[in-house]
Amino acid sequence: MSDSELNPDTTPMMVKQAKVLPIQNSLLVGSEPIYSCQLDGNGKAVTIDAQGEATVKKPCWLHLDFANPATIEWINTTNVLPELVKEELIKPIQIPKETRFDTGILVVLKGVNFTPNSLPDPIVTFRFFITDNLIISTRHQQIDAIASLKENLDKGIGPVDVADWLIQVSELISDQVNLSFDSVHNKIVKLEDDVLNQRLFSHKEIGRVRKQLYLLRRLLSPQRDIFVRISTERISWIDDNDRQHLHDISTQQNHYISDIDSCLLRLSSLMEQINGFLAESTNKRIYLMTLFTMIFMPITFLTSLLGVNLAGIPFNEAHWSFGVFVVIIVLVCIGSIIWLKSKKWM
Repeated sequence: MSDSELNPDTTPMMVKQAKVLPIQNSLLVGSEPIYSCQLDGNGKAVTIDAQGEATVKKPCWLHLDFANPATIEWINTTNVLPELVKEELIKPIQIPKETRFDTGILVVLKGVNFTPNSLPDPIVTFRFFITDNLIISTRHQQIDAIASLKENLDKGIGPVDVADWLIQVSELISDQVNLSFDSVHNKIVKLEDDVLNQRLFSHKEIGRVRKQLYLLRRLLSPQRDIFVRISTERISWIDDNDRQHLHDISTQQNHYISDIDSCLLRLSSLMEQINGFLAESTNKRIYLMTLFTMIFMPITFLTSLLGVNLAGIPFNEAHWSFGVFVVIIVLVCIGSIIWLKSKKWM
């Protein structure tokens, strides 16, 4: 089931939100869902199309594009969502959050679409309202984690109920973060090897890696707390095993945050080493220039003094004067070198 698949011919549905609530035919058809299905309880899903009908016996998942005008109209007019939830599902800019309602919970998560050899990875936002048998999710950008969830449903290893859906979505989003972090970590290892081999590189490379780490940390910190809160909520359709899974996801994300902090310290150390190499290289160049200056300073003085075009310079008419002048220059150069070596400056 591709993420771009539309279901404009969806038939009337009956879902419940705590109790049975009807979704009117005109509203459902007008919502133009990206994906709509009903979980069969065995890891697969039945797509809701013209021949299908959702019932209250099994969970229904409706996945929408919040930027679609038809979706906005449907969300604003449907009676299955609380008013506050409607605003959150279509709000363009969101921060990770979790809000409990009498009939369900609203969750806003952020993830990454891992792109190999490309930093930073794009950040995507995923919103969903979930009850005991209804899931309404919205997004605008393509989300790789949702595409993976659909593939799992096609293979028969997808979620069997709403709690399992929540856990699998959380794990898949966390997996994308893990892929992104592993890519960044491998990049840091390569940079460290380059520095040890004294192969310098542009500071922009470190800047891109550091930016991705900051994005991941900013993404993970609030979501770690979200999974902790969900795991401690007294929700009837989340059992103890589900709470343990959510707690494990939170613990895993906490490890990622610790690893990110460690990587940021390693990048700071890399910058110090690179700056040290650059300073040492600059000092060597200045040192060599100083040595050349000291060697040629006496020669410059003599040539300047004897090059003055004035009468009265000693032996200016003797045939051997030029040879003696050259010998004097050579002796001065040799003397300067001996003196520099005695001072251990060469």
